[in-house]
Amino acid sequence: MNSRIAQYWDGRAKAYDKNVRPVIYSRRDMAAWQNIFAGAIGERCQKILDVGTGPGIVANLLADLGHEVTGIDTSVEMLNRARENTQALNRHLKFIQADVEDLPFEDSSFDAVVSRYVMWTIPNPTAALEEWHRVLKPGGRLVIVDGKWDQGRDRTLVGRLWKSLSLALVILTEHRVPCYKDLEKGLKNNLWSSHARRPRADVEMLESLGFRHIHIDEDLDSRLMLTLDYLKYGYCGLQFMVVGVK
Repeated sequence: MNSRIAQYWDGRAKAYDKNVRPVIYSRRDMAAWQNIFAGAIGERCQKILDVGTGPGIVANLLADLGHEVTGIDTSVEMLNRARENTQALNRHLKFIQADVEDLPFEDSSFDAVVSRYVMWTIPNPTAALEEWHRVLKPGGRLVIVDGKWDQGRDRTLVGRLWKSLSLALVILTEHRVPCYKDLEKGLKNNLWSSHARRPRADVEMLESLGFRHIHIDEDLDSRLMLTLDYLKYGYCGLQFMVVGVK
């Protein structure tokens, strides 16, 4: 399944990068995300691992705050986009192709591990979290940002209308035609996240691995989205953050 997930993100790299790249050029969006991460990991400069870095958006947001960031991803095409985005910002970050369930780092290598929009596609989340726990220093923080992406909205009349409205608004306000390509149904149905009660399930996994002081924030949408943003992107699902300390 891991190779199929990597192939999916290889195929999605160009469109996904185009969708999320504006964050690093929007002062408001940058400030919103940086405040969220600063609140989760603190403001002192740290050595951070960005797992599932994709096109490097979070890595660059954290580097802008003065952190030393390493980004990893299984997708070669995503890493190519990350390097292009980083070069365009005149930064020099380290990006490595690696399996998020089998990290090429020594124990206790990082002050913090962050992941954004990654957990839902990980075939074996417990194995991944074990690795993230391993590379964290004692007292280090794990920050997971994800969403309740599959809520069956497209199977209701209201959901279908909202999806149509969101597509029209993106075209009108951003002058682009959004390109969405969902995971194939069979693969998606086999993902743990398709059947889990989140973020409660995330918390239970962190607790089983010995993480302490676990905190859930289910109010990210109000901190990140204006009304127009919510109309355009709220259709996708509610975002949340889970933070734990090793």
